[in-house]
Amino acid sequence: MRSYSIRVRAALLTLVMLLAALSAQASPTPTPAPTLPPFDESVPAYDASAPEALTADQLYAQAFLLMNQDDGRVLMEKNADTRMNPASTTKIMTLLLAVEYCPNLSEAVKIPDAAADIPQDSSVVPVQVGEEMTMQDLLYGMMLRSGNDAANAVAVLIGGSIEGFVNMMNARAQELGCTGTHFSNAHGYTADDHYTTVRDMALITQAAMQYSAVRKIVGSGQYTMNRTNMRDEYTIQNSNMLVVYGSDYRYSGATGVKTGTTSAAGQCLVSSAEKNGVRLICVAFKSTTTFAAAKWQDATRLLDYGFSQYKTYTFSELYDMLNLTVPISGAPADDPSGGIIHLSALINRSGSYEKMAYVGSLNELFEDFKNHLSIEYTRDLIAPIEVGTVIGRLTFTPEDGDVITAVLVSDRSVAAVPAEKTDYLGALMSKIPDWVYTLLIALAALLAVLICVRIILAIHHARVRARARKRARERARQRARQRAAAARRNRR
Repeated sequence: MRSYSIRVRAALLTLVMLLAALSAQASPTPTPAPTLPPFDESVPAYDASAPEALTADQLYAQAFLLMNQDDGRVLMEKNADTRMNPASTTKIMTLLLAVEYCPNLSEAVKIPDAAADIPQDSSVVPVQVGEEMTMQDLLYGMMLRSGNDAANAVAVLIGGSIEGFVNMMNARAQELGCTGTHFSNAHGYTADDHYTTVRDMALITQAAMQYSAVRKIVGSGQYTMNRTNMRDEYTIQNSNMLVVYGSDYRYSGATGVKTGTTSAAGQCLVSSAEKNGVRLICVAFKSTTTFAAAKWQDATRLLDYGFSQYKTYTFSELYDMLNLTVPISGAPADDPSGGIIHLSALINRSGSYEKMAYVGSLNELFEDFKNHLSIEYTRDLIAPIEVGTVIGRLTFTPEDGDVITAVLVSDRSVAAVPAEKTDYLGALMSKIPDWVYTLLIALAALLAVLICVRIILAIHHARVRARARKRARERARQRARQRAAAARRNRR
């Protein structure tokens, strides 16, 4: 067994001195008296089949915050910046510092005297002063059994003293951006100057869950403590029922983190879970103590709500949103869609694309999708076009995942406009100047006049000839009468 290096210890002691005068201490802000939503008829009954409809009134917690562990997006909150008693969820910060300052958790440590210096009604692992164990076993005992004795031991082993470690806790909280937090001990036992907010605790938990060692510890349903110089090995169970297999409150996908309950703090629970690549952190403080399962119910409802806010979008769904259309020239005037056709994408090679996204950021996902598309048209967009005609091709190159190519085909047929006969004479006449038309009209009028004169003269000449013929006939008849009269005179 060996202790931490002198160099590390010196650095820590220097840090203690620099942080000796941290921010002024203040007690948590009083929160409203707890209500009991499940028994309040004015609140709609919670519908487990519609987790997305959850409201704050359907939860016991007086302060809560639900956050995406990876990007920090806050999905739901209430009294997120109100100072609250964190109870034993304080140990998340203790665990974070232990992992950061002791990367080798298999290192053996000896339990210091401070482990016994805890309030009489504290929860314990238990560990005994002088007991030799690994730092790993000590941390499992602190988190699963919520041992205040283990938390004090960690504080002295890491910080050199309780006070020094508390200064480290407060300094780390400030580094993480916490604005409503002040720690006065390493375990979370109620104290006037020991408080945080659910927003700050979410930030602390987010930082802690970056470490695989933390995730392994807080996600364990049980753990077997190794034999030490003062006891045999034994198995402990996690107080967080969300991660305990066989528990009535087991939550599918739960990955941690820590419970905490005191009369002043009420039921507190920092929970985490992962489903379909989405990782959530839920901090719920001051759930009622009159309903023993309040914290489990709150966490379950909040986590279900959080996961309901994410959906997996496929390539086909995002392409359909694109609503890709092209205009076809040469379409008839009575075409039902005005010559517009939709293009369907037929994937022609292996590969798939699925993206989990927050429903409220679908527009961002869609814009990113479009930015990674390239489209090339391989056919003239001229009618006629038959349904299923290949119009072009598409290539989708996501930042992560397979490249997808597809052919783009028309979703319907478009007929061509019937061919019209060419009017060559009309085309020719349209090119004749106006003065030519005027001249032709004048000539036509003159011709009409000449024709009329000709007709009139012809009629006149016909009448003259008719009168001449009539006079000739009269003369012929007269001569005939004269000859007949002469003949009669001769016979006498």
